[in-house]
Amino acid sequence: MADPGGGRGLAAALEEAGPKATASEAALAAVLGPFSPPSEAAVAAVLGMVARTSEGKLSGDMAGIAGSLAAAALGDGASTWNVAGLAAGLAAANPHLDWPRVAGALDQPGFLVPDAGALKLLMAAWARGSGGEPFPLPALVGSLWANTAGQLSFLRQAAAAPPELFSWAHAARRLEPVEGLHAGKALHGTPNQAWCCLDLADCLARLADSGHAQAVRQVLELPLKQCPEVLLLSMATVKSGWGPLQQEVLDPLVVTYVASHPNSSVVLARLWPLNRDLLLRALVALWQKDASNVARVLDVCQELKGLTVVLDATPAPFCLELAALAARREYLNLEKWLSDQFTAKGSGFMQASVSFLDGKLRSEQPALQTAATSLALPGAGSPAAGRINLSEATLEVFLRVLAANAGLLPSDTLQQFKQVQAAAVQAHPQLAAVVGDSSSLEAFAPDIEEEANAYFQRVYAGDISVESLVEVLKGFKNSTLGREQEVFACMVHNLFDEYRFFPKYPDKELATTAVLFGQLIHHSLVSSVSLGIALRYVLEALRTGAGSKMFRFATTALKQFSGDLSQWPQYCTHLKQVAGLKEAEPDLAAAVETALATIAANGAAASAVADAAKLEVSSGPSAVAAAAFTPPKSREGNAAGFPTAPLPSTPSNPNMLFSTINAETLESSAQNVTFPVPEDKVIDRVHFIINNITTLNIEQKVKELKTIVAIDYWPWFANYLVVKRAAQEPNFHTTYVQLVAKWGERSMRDTLVQTTVHYIKVMLGSGKLKTITSERTLLKNLGAWLGKLTLANNRPVLQKHLDVKATILEAYEQGKMLAVLSFVRMLLEPAMDSKVFRPPNPWVMAILALLVEVYNLDNIKTGLKFEVELLFKSMNMQLQDVPPSSLLAGRRRESLDNIDFQAQRPTSQGGAAMPPGAPGGTPSKSEAPQGAAAAGEGKPAPPAPGPMIDPNIIANLHNYIVINPQLAIVGERLQLKRLVPMAVDRAIVEIISPVVDRSVTIACMTTQELVLKDHALEPASEALRRSAHLMVTGLAQSLALVTAKEPLRIAVANNLRTLLTNQLDANTLEQVVAMLVADNLDLCCQVIEKAAGERAQREIDERLQGAYAARARAKAAGQPFADTSVMQGRFPGALPEALRPRPGQLTPQQQRVYEDFARIPRTAAAAAQSAGQPRPAGGLGSEGGAPGEPGAPGVPAADAEAAAAAQAAAGAAGLAPPGADLRSRFISWLQRMDLAISKDRQAQLSQLSDGSEVKVLVNEIAAIPTSEATALEVAKNIFAKVYQGAGSRLHVTAYCGALEVLRETAVRRLPVELTAWFTQLPEDGKFHKDVGEALLRAGLLYLPDLDIYLAKVLAGPRYQLAAEFALHLVQQCCVVEPVVSAAELTHTMELLSKLATRVSGGNAVLQLVEEARRVSLLRSGKPPPGAAAGVLPEGPKDPPQLVEAIMKLFDRWARLLEEAPQEKVHAPFVTELQAAGFLKGDEMTERFLRIMIQLAVQHCLRSEAAAAASMPPGAPRPAPLSFIAVDAAVRLFVCLITQHGGGNSLFVKVLGILASVLQRDVDERGGAFNGRPYYRMCVGFLAELSPADPADEAGLQHLQAMAAFLYATRALKAPAFAFPWLQLASDKRLMPRLLSAPGHRGWGAYLQLLLAQLRFLEPFLRNAELTDAVRLLYKGTLRVLLLLLHDFPEFLCEFHFHLCDVIPPSCIQMRNLVLSAFPRAMRLPDPFTPNLKVDLLPEIASPPRFVPAPEQLLPAQLRAEVDSYLAQRGPPAFLMGLRSRLTLSPSDALVCGTKYNVPLVNALAFYLGIRAVEASPPKPGTSPAMNTPHMEVFQHLLRDMDTEGRYLFINALANHLRFPNAHTHYFSCAILFLFTEAGSELIQEQITRVLLERLIVNRPHPWGLLITFIELIKNPRYSFWSHAFTRVAPEIERLFESVARSCMGPQVAQAAAAGGGKDDVPQAAVA
Repeated sequence: MADPGGGRGLAAALEEAGPKATASEAALAAVLGPFSPPSEAAVAAVLGMVARTSEGKLSGDMAGIAGSLAAAALGDGASTWNVAGLAAGLAAANPHLDWPRVAGALDQPGFLVPDAGALKLLMAAWARGSGGEPFPLPALVGSLWANTAGQLSFLRQAAAAPPELFSWAHAARRLEPVEGLHAGKALHGTPNQAWCCLDLADCLARLADSGHAQAVRQVLELPLKQCPEVLLLSMATVKSGWGPLQQEVLDPLVVTYVASHPNSSVVLARLWPLNRDLLLRALVALWQKDASNVARVLDVCQELKGLTVVLDATPAPFCLELAALAARREYLNLEKWLSDQFTAKGSGFMQASVSFLDGKLRSEQPALQTAATSLALPGAGSPAAGRINLSEATLEVFLRVLAANAGLLPSDTLQQFKQVQAAAVQAHPQLAAVVGDSSSLEAFAPDIEEEANAYFQRVYAGDISVESLVEVLKGFKNSTLGREQEVFACMVHNLFDEYRFFPKYPDKELATTAVLFGQLIHHSLVSSVSLGIALRYVLEALRTGAGSKMFRFATTALKQFSGDLSQWPQYCTHLKQVAGLKEAEPDLAAAVETALATIAANGAAASAVADAAKLEVSSGPSAVAAAAFTPPKSREGNAAGFPTAPLPSTPSNPNMLFSTINAETLESSAQNVTFPVPEDKVIDRVHFIINNITTLNIEQKVKELKTIVAIDYWPWFANYLVVKRAAQEPNFHTTYVQLVAKWGERSMRDTLVQTTVHYIKVMLGSGKLKTITSERTLLKNLGAWLGKLTLANNRPVLQKHLDVKATILEAYEQGKMLAVLSFVRMLLEPAMDSKVFRPPNPWVMAILALLVEVYNLDNIKTGLKFEVELLFKSMNMQLQDVPPSSLLAGRRRESLDNIDFQAQRPTSQGGAAMPPGAPGGTPSKSEAPQGAAAAGEGKPAPPAPGPMIDPNIIANLHNYIVINPQLAIVGERLQLKRLVPMAVDRAIVEIISPVVDRSVTIACMTTQELVLKDHALEPASEALRRSAHLMVTGLAQSLALVTAKEPLRIAVANNLRTLLTNQLDANTLEQVVAMLVADNLDLCCQVIEKAAGERAQREIDERLQGAYAARARAKAAGQPFADTSVMQGRFPGALPEALRPRPGQLTPQQQRVYEDFARIPRTAAAAAQSAGQPRPAGGLGSEGGAPGEPGAPGVPAADAEAAAAAQAAAGAAGLAPPGADLRSRFISWLQRMDLAISKDRQAQLSQLSDGSEVKVLVNEIAAIPTSEATALEVAKNIFAKVYQGAGSRLHVTAYCGALEVLRETAVRRLPVELTAWFTQLPEDGKFHKDVGEALLRAGLLYLPDLDIYLAKVLAGPRYQLAAEFALHLVQQCCVVEPVVSAAELTHTMELLSKLATRVSGGNAVLQLVEEARRVSLLRSGKPPPGAAAGVLPEGPKDPPQLVEAIMKLFDRWARLLEEAPQEKVHAPFVTELQAAGFLKGDEMTERFLRIMIQLAVQHCLRSEAAAAASMPPGAPRPAPLSFIAVDAAVRLFVCLITQHGGGNSLFVKVLGILASVLQRDVDERGGAFNGRPYYRMCVGFLAELSPADPADEAGLQHLQAMAAFLYATRALKAPAFAFPWLQLASDKRLMPRLLSAPGHRGWGAYLQLLLAQLRFLEPFLRNAELTDAVRLLYKGTLRVLLLLLHDFPEFLCEFHFHLCDVIPPSCIQMRNLVLSAFPRAMRLPDPFTPNLKVDLLPEIASPPRFVPAPEQLLPAQLRAEVDSYLAQRGPPAFLMGLRSRLTLSPSDALVCGTKYNVPLVNALAFYLGIRAVEASPPKPGTSPAMNTPHMEVFQHLLRDMDTEGRYLFINALANHLRFPNAHTHYFSCAILFLFTEAGSELIQEQITRVLLERLIVNRPHPWGLLITFIELIKNPRYSFWSHAFTRVAPEIERLFESVARSCMGPQVAQAAAAGGGKDDVPQAAVA
């Protein structure tokens, strides 16, 4: 019977018959009988029916797939289909079935896979019918089915199925594995690899686009949770889009990884080539969400190297924001990019740029206003909080490029641009020059242009006169008609715009133009900015030189307004300086002189000279425009309609773009060079090519350049490239060097080098090099260019062209080192890319030696030292590695106006001493701008170079960042130590510029007015400067703090949120951000304050230069000084008498006003200190610095000095008690004290009798001071005196005794002051151990301040001296003779403990700290807190009602466990916890967990006390404990972790809290600590959470968390927990499962535990101090190692170096255990096999696995020197100094018990062996080469070291005698070779000792050790038995014979010993 339904009839019949039809073959045959042989469609219909009708019958999880498939195949005969029988029956009915076609025919109406059970049946049938073939995926995802619902149901189940049920691994189109994912993410996503199938993604995308988006969304739920990375990359391959899911799923997913995610870098790197459009949309979306995210967007672009692509393919507002930030970080040439974009995209992009600037400028001003008031208005957010403000330099570029292309702007946009310009000038007055220069943007209507040009034509034709035209212009300007005003503006604009073409005008027309130009100025037709431009043009033309056309133009124009010159004093000064004007035009010169005389007569001479000096600093054409000319009649706008504003005196950022660099010296010199110049069109084309050249198109551009630039024009091209490009565009040096390389002509390179050298010499000879920053920048850029052109390409800088050392010497003599050292650094840095010129090249080393000599000069500027340090850092060298030269000795240098050296502080004869400056890091006078000293003599002061922020601060910012200890658990995972400095750095950069500009401007204006008024009659410029500095620094820093604090808080918080998004949930993120911001906000404020203070001092000096100069002139003329300009106003007449200026110096009350500015407390800490610890008026804070520093109180003369000299010294100290008698008595006391001390310098004050001379003098000091203030001054001098004679014990103790007397009789707060003075001493002198101990014993140091200061220094990079000092104080004052408790030095103790983990010998430091704490506890006389049984130490305060509530919950939980012990979920109880708010993951959760743990432990301990009370007296057994509460707590935690979504994160939190509770319990209980409750809790966790399968990812995470807990509670931190700790570390549920994890993922964690245990034991084992407890702990550790040797030998093999590093040399058996390990797959050859040929073993050719990598073994500097020696066998000095580099400092040696750095010795031996094997790979049958540099190092060390060093070094070699491998073979041969070539029997004896002591201990013995020793005693080559040390004593002789019998057998050993090792040794004994 045929099947009319195409198979559906058969399916219907089977469905009607039900599952019983498949119960037997007969039943199935009865149903199939009426039908013809089933076709593929019929079989597909049957399978579909079976799947559809099986819903719910095989439901459940996917576990046990094999069993499930078997069950599905067999069925139960009644309720489920027997698909095995069904498939067999169908196949029997049609043996020719094509099963792939069956799969393709499943697309039928009614087909559905409703659940996992249906899929199991379907796959079981398929597996039986197809013979186990995988399901053909094209049938499922190759196309869309007609039955899309059935296809979606099949896809949903198949995508979620385990791989045993349905695998996608055989897909044809697959995504490459995603490697490098964090958090243990799988490479293929889900186990079945479904989301690596690209056809699946295509199919789902088509389904989503065809109306099934919600169904597809359900399919994507699982991968979104399990493998979002793989899903994202798979979805991204679909180019056609995902319909509605594009915005709902895909785009937000990409944004997640763009924002911040641990896997961002991996995902984005894969996504960028796959689907750029998708990533571009995400970048824009992230920016639209928050504009501050543009910083993250830029980071992503840089990582992907796709900045240009992103800028070209994104919307204008976004790409403009991104481009602005990229330019700010110097990733982009903004000017070039904008020009290209305007050219390519036209006016639309220009309009967007104007709108962009408009929005930025509108948001900038409110941001500052809001910041200033935000402290008073809580909740007032800053509009700029989410945006990044434009820097001034970036804004300048935008304005300039827009102005240059303004002709393309529509009229409405042009008007908007004018408003933008006005707003820019208002916000940044320095941009007025740019706005003025861009006046050409004015676009006029054609008829206006035509009428304006007609007027000019009539003038040039002679139809009207210039005078008539001027009258017309006057009428137009004052007209009320808009058209006439536009014609006027157009004519002025066109005249200025034509200036560049004036040199090409005919003489007649040029003369007419000159008259018109001058008349415009004379009749005030131009004003403000336009006037400044006109005057600048005239001055520029004058400077072209007499005889030129432009000079004639300028003189003609100048004659028109010569009578008006007195209005512009600065301009007159510049005119007077024009060379040749007086000779060529004497009348004009006389007019200038007359104008200057008029100005002087009006009392303006001083300001004119000062302004001239200021302009001279940046003299040049652009500087004159910056002079801010202001005519008497000021107007709101200029002739062209632009707003008026003063112009800046210097470029805003001289290093930003070449157009802002003042290159006058360079370019004027270039004009004097003669060479052929090509045509204009060639020049224009060259300019265009260079403007558009990039690394991508460089080859094409070079070909074009070579075509158009003929060889005759190469000098011109070289000149252009050097002057206009290389000197001014340092960011493009690499591109230009590539251009030269691609050019390929040596003559071109030589021409460029010669041209560069020529201009370097020009710049070196420039007189402006010392004063103008831009000149130094040009020279530095030329140096970098020359270095890259020559040294980097292995080409020399010839001495005949440029002698670098001679240049440095000349700079030293002429005071130009500030410029020359930067030049030399930039020149030499490229040498590191050279094979020839990198160190130790002799030429380079000679220059470096000279630089070291410069570095060591006294009083040299910090900036110069910084340049030298930068150079050495770039060359990976240390300053101490290069001996200084002696070339500067005897050379004279300029002493006047020398900016290379610090200005000397004036003595008492020269004026008052300068205070150290305001708090907050403000520089003292010795660090003040160098221009101040020069200005004091009437010379112009150079501007201080350098950035706004000290680069040292930014470079070392990470050292000052605070990470709260509460964040320690998450800090490492979140990489806070890297991210927080990044967030702080960005915030400071964003905020600092506007804040400092505003604060400094206001402070300088205020200060200038006040100090000039108060010092109007003050003749001393130094007093004026001092007061100005004090006031301006205090004001600027206070204003900066008020303005910046809230914006900084917002900016840091935003940056942190951006960096930490998606790594924490929202609540936790806000808490972490708030904590980090609170901890680091003060640091940000301090950086801003420091920048503001330094900038303010520089600017106030510039503003007061005229006042300084006027005082200097009055002093030189011997005349009294009076500032008449101040005296003539309404002041001082309107002032009260007390405030009016008086002749001479200020009164003390007036001076105190200025000094108080330095004491303004700005931070909370400073305010508290100021309130609680006031400084005296004459103390350290006001009159001097710290003792020993410039400005500090001096130290009176020693005993050899005369009384007069002592008195002078005391006077210089600032010691000024009222009356000469008081001073003389103090000096006399000092002399008598020194004389008394000299009689017995090593006595102690306490040992002297009461009537001794010294004690009498000590008590006498109380009678000298008459007040507290004078007592402080006396104490200050005595404190400095203490350090003078620190080598004498009596000197130190006697003067400390005097300070004690002063404390008791005069100044009770003296310890506070002494501590403050101590902190300000120079670091190289303050940490004198004896002085510190004496001060501490005398109670003269305020311990809280000392503790905080020492902790701060110990946390910094230069902690060594402070660490030695602190250790000495702890040992002597806390342990040996305790006078201080450890609790008083809490912070110091903590920092010492942390340092101990980073230095060798740290265990001894930890022991010292613990001993100090123990001694302090005993001294307190109290029992340890919590010693009472069952009472936990008091922890953080918790509300009693909270503890009671948790106690009740705990009790109810315990009862629930009793009632239902098998219950796992306990949902109602957990719901109650959630409702109570205990499970939110916040602080309350942590409190809940901590209180639960404390309650459980407390219950357990109390049960012990109760049991002990009930036991009979004398019972030996310990009291039993009740663990009911502990077990209940564990059950609750496990329930929350496994059943209620807590997961590993909750487990980590529980363990972290458990560790902190345990640690506090250990610290406070001491010897009463009981670790059994904690052990029980950990065992419970292991029993519940340890995975049975090592591959279980969740279980592995639990084990790693437990390992982290054990590391946190290691014996070094909790010694009382040591035995439970070891038991846990070796637990069978932890150690084997952790070490069996796939991919060795648990090895690193377990290694840390093992190393921690060995480090704890090391001090005891090293010193053989084995108490019973330590001996037991040692045995336990030994058993753990034995267990590892047996079960995990590969672990010991791989980490043998790390383990041997921490095992003391005395622990021979323990080391043998580690070294005896060999891989389980290896079969060891028997070492006692006769005639064993070791070199023929195949394993000998293979190096073993080892950790760490060779590059990590040695410090970078030492490794580089070792590699250099191995490569070149030189220099010899390396070997000579090697021993000293392997030794420790005396203090470290004391701590470590050896003078050698044992880890470094081990590392050096291992490194040399590794490199030797790599250099000569072993081959079977050959021995390693021994005559190599590696062996020379070995031999040198053995000869050079003493006995101890040799023993350690031979041990280091023997540590690699292990199982057969290349390293074992090499080190065995090396030891034997060293034995042969030793040349000394002492060395041979030591080699024998090391081998022998490893053999005489119990087994096991390493295979390599046995092989080596057998070879040594058997081979006659070594004549072992002939050496005397084998028979030095009978017992030694017997020992050797015993070992020989064990190794060789009795007969051979006896023969060898009897023969003495001679040639009669039997050959059988020879291996």
